[in-house]
Amino acid sequence: MKHRFLVHSLNHTVLLVDITAIGLPAKIYPPEGKPQAVPTLRFQTWGTAKEYLRGLGTSEECLDEIEANVKSASLAVLTIT
Repeated sequence: MKHRFLVHSLNHTVLLVDITAIGLPAKIYPPEGKPQAVPTLRFQTWGTAKEYLRGLGTSEECLDEIEANVKSASLAVLTIT
């Protein structure tokens, strides 16, 4: 895994939350969780967010799928390998 993001659509902006450092869960965590700080990126348009993600190696097909998920649910998870 090269990068992993939560993609949110919030009030005319796109928020990318970089959860790469957290990794994939190896076990079930307790309900209270484990707080961790993660970097975020905020973009004014989906187009600028797409350009950033393209630069990280995301395919056009994947970007189209993420865009559709964000438009329908305002949230998506993107894993770039």
